[in-house]
Amino acid sequence: MRISEQSKQENRGRILEKAAELFIARGFEDCTTRDLAMAAGLATGTLFNYFPSKETLAMTMVAEALNRGREDYRRRRAGKEELAEDLFLFISSGLRRLRPLRPFLGPVLERSLSPFPRKTICPEGEAARLEHLAGVQEIIGRHGFTEAPDYVALTMYWSLYLGILAFWTSDTSTNQEETQSLIDYSIRMFVQVISGNGSDRGEAHAG
Repeated sequence: MRISEQSKQENRGRILEKAAELFIARGFEDCTTRDLAMAAGLATGTLFNYFPSKETLAMTMVAEALNRGREDYRRRRAGKEELAEDLFLFISSGLRRLRPLRPFLGPVLERSLSPFPRKTICPEGEAARLEHLAGVQEIIGRHGFTEAPDYVALTMYWSLYLGILAFWTSDTSTNQEETQSLIDYSIRMFVQVISGNGSDRGEAHAG
């Protein structure tokens, strides 16, 4: 029997909802695809029609949360922020949306966003990386850097960002205040690299 598009979307939403509950309750590593399918009321084979792996399923949650974070960022920015403030708002908006997933995110991000060479690349993780970096380049361009930073600068930024994510997943400080400090320090270091003189503005780099 052919399933309607509405039913597909309902199944997809139910899978994501139940998977999040299981990952939080048991941990990412201890959940099997069979567990996830049963929680969603589907056969394991049917689950694979929506998500080919547990990693893909979890990273889809991450990507959707980051998308909502970007929307929040666009609504919250006043347009008068300096570059470091703009980047801080961009990153913190994403983390705020990721917060409900925080209990199980460590191994998910390690597998899907690792900078080390891997035999297989998670498409959802790679898409999330590229979308995030595109957002960073858009912000930088808006502050006067008309040419995109070279691969060295962007590689440095991504390394700093992964460090922030790794620290944040296990940050036990109140309201993750230590992560806030790490974001601030990392951003200012990055701004200094791309400006070349420690300035928070990009006029000298404009064409």
